[in-house]
Amino acid sequence: MSATESTWDNIPGFDREKEQYVQLDLRQWLKDKKIKEEGEDRGRKNLPAAEDDTRDEFESEIVDWVNRRGLVCRGNVSGHLSDLERELADMENDAELTILENRVGELEQEAGIALERGIDAGRTRLTEQEAEVVTGSAEFERFRKRSKLTRLVDYSHRGKALWYIFGCFFAEIVLNASLLMDVNPFGLVGSTMQMGLISLVNVVFLGLVMGALLRLRNHVAAAGKTVAWLGIVPVVSLVLCFNMAVGHYRNSMQATLDNHSADILAMGNDVLQRLVDSPFDLASFQTALLVLLGVMCFGIGAWKWYQRDDAYPGYGRLERELKGKKDAYKEAYHREEETLGGIHEGFQEELRDMRQKLVVKQSKWKETCQRGAKLVEDYPTNLGQYQRDLEYLLAAYRTANRNTRRTPTPPHFDADVPVDEAILQPPSFNPPEETSLSGVAEKVNGAIIALQDEYRAARRQYETLEALTKRGVEEARAVPA
Repeated sequence: MSATESTWDNIPGFDREKEQYVQLDLRQWLKDKKIKEEGEDRGRKNLPAAEDDTRDEFESEIVDWVNRRGLVCRGNVSGHLSDLERELADMENDAELTILENRVGELEQEAGIALERGIDAGRTRLTEQEAEVVTGSAEFERFRKRSKLTRLVDYSHRGKALWYIFGCFFAEIVLNASLLMDVNPFGLVGSTMQMGLISLVNVVFLGLVMGALLRLRNHVAAAGKTVAWLGIVPVVSLVLCFNMAVGHYRNSMQATLDNHSADILAMGNDVLQRLVDSPFDLASFQTALLVLLGVMCFGIGAWKWYQRDDAYPGYGRLERELKGKKDAYKEAYHREEETLGGIHEGFQEELRDMRQKLVVKQSKWKETCQRGAKLVEDYPTNLGQYQRDLEYLLAAYRTANRNTRRTPTPPHFDADVPVDEAILQPPSFNPPEETSLSGVAEKVNGAIIALQDEYRAARRQYETLEALTKRGVEEARAVPA
């Protein structure tokens, strides 16, 4: 066999690396085999003879070559499809699948144990806060029952009231200092310091006391109301006396300023004497205004101290204490949920990694099956070309022969020559069932769903704030007032 024959004899017709059918280069084969030249040469010799009814040696060579090429191509396709089937079988029987399946079962058990331990530890850590919320709720409810309170707590003015109190405090300092500065030997600075102390007594101290007494008068018990009214009268009297004393203090300072021989150390006795002898003799408009501003700032301060909390004494304080306990429980509850979520997420992440590996394998499985099916689907179209290739080569030889011969062509020149039937028969592709891959994938998905259910069930074992509050309220209502 020549080098050319050897080269052509190894043309595959199918590229297994690229999974592509390769068509025969007929023009090259016509050139290398000198088919037309051979046809013309044999035609000039009137060969084959007109009475010859069988193919000659050269025609048979063409038919054999095309059939051989077709069978080799079919064999290559069939072998490649068998490789794909083995690849799929190996994927189904992969040892990693068994490892994954076993690991899924282990993870389910480990996750259940870890979540159970996390719940036990979390409930132990939450015990103290749970008890505080229940006790606080019960105490708050009993307080409401005793006080006959059906409304919600209201201290919505708490923040704004404080600004009013500070405003009154500084306003009294500024306004009253301007009234004292003309009689104070130290001027504005001295009067500001004096009025700072006076405003502190008026707005902060006496105002705070009056605010508490105003709240106490709303007490359900008669004793509380009585104490409130018994306290309001002396506090108001004290405020009037204190501010009258401040007014007389200004008068005394004015007198001292007018009389340089007066003893400044006796000013206290002078103020007391003026307050006793003629308490309402304020002597000047500035003095009266000083007293009025003091009483007015006290009144505003007292009212805003009253608004700093709920109108019922102790109601707001108790509600804030309970809120603090609830906030502490919510924070602890959130921490425990995060801890439990971390346990769940750790196992969930490993299961998701497994699922991703299986998705990749299933994708590869599907792709391999599609590749094999595509080769089988394209086989008739591509291998049917061999019949046309044979007809083309024979036609080239017979036409060249017919054009140069002087005798009629043999009858078989007009007959069709079929290729080997085996060439046109598509090879089979029977991939195995995706049993193991699907089974493990379903098990992983089932484990993920089961783990989520376990996690949700685990979270429900922590008592919610609403449940604890309800339990405390029920305990309080179960005990007669």
